[in-house]
Amino acid sequence: MHIQPLGNRVVVKLIKKETTSASGIIISTEEKNEQAQGEIVSIGAGQGSDENVSELGLSIGDVVLFGKYSGEEVEGEETGVVYKIINGKDILAILNK
Repeated sequence: MHIQPLGNRVVVKLIKKETTSASGIIISTEEKNEQAQGEIVSIGAGQGSDENVSELGLSIGDVVLFGKYSGEEVEGEETGVVYKIINGKDILAILNK
């Protein structure tokens, strides 16, 4: 599935947090103020505004941090893959590997 975002939006493939530890202990998924992480798979062309996505220095493959309630979720054709279409201004940070 290829989604081409319009304007100042990006498409990210969500990275799910582990719900069990290495020793098998179940970790609570109810965390307050939790941010979401995702890998950028597509970037919009941007448009003339103060929040232009092309000026953020993002590239496909970057892992970014954003608010968990930002954007719209889209189910992928692959089982269990979830994408989000979010505004560039909702991206909080790029996570270095």
